[in-house]
Amino acid sequence: MKVSNRELLDRLSAEYVLGTLRGNARRHFERWLVSPQVREMVNSWEQRLAGLEPSLQKITPPARVWQGIEGRLELGRARRSTVRWLAIAASVLLAVFAIFTLRPPSPVLVATQRATIEADPQTIYWRVELLGNNQELSVKVLATHPLESGKAHELWILPVQGNPVSLGLLPVSGTQRLVLSAGQRAALAGARQLAVSVEPTGGSPTGLPTGPVIHVAPLSPA
Repeated sequence: MKVSNRELLDRLSAEYVLGTLRGNARRHFERWLVSPQVREMVNSWEQRLAGLEPSLQKITPPARVWQGIEGRLELGRARRSTVRWLAIAASVLLAVFAIFTLRPPSPVLVATQRATIEADPQTIYWRVELLGNNQELSVKVLATHPLESGKAHELWILPVQGNPVSLGLLPVSGTQRLVLSAGQRAALAGARQLAVSVEPTGGSPTGLPTGPVIHVAPLSPA
């Protein structure tokens, strides 16, 4: 590649080395660097300008400079706001931590009575436990009980006197806990048996067994 205007080439080479040649003009000039003539001009300017750059020393600006920048950009206000919100968040986390770690643990309710609802000793469907002097009921499923579609099993207290009192629908899997009402606790006082009836999906609509009673199990001390 030849460039006929040597004066123009010399000026562009100087600007390229100085860094003042920018944009499309710089990219266009860089394509000329494949020419020995252009590379020679660039090398000449690099040698002439080498060592002419001033030696700079690090100077730490005074504190008032940064304070002035903060004041113009309102960084101080933003920083104070951030610190304030971080303090609030830390206080909330501390309060939550205190609630969950310092509060006394919930008392463990001990089983007082048990009943096993089974077809035979080898086929146990539910294990029922009365906890904490009839405060709660725990039902654990040990085997799946056959059931028609649209039906549910409901558990009943058979009190010494009066009608059966419902303890709710029996689960089909896992373990279920239930806090007993005052009426249920009263019915359990002195009761010796539990029963299971087949009811509609939502339970007995009358408050009494409406379907067949398929199991009766004794309550025994735990």
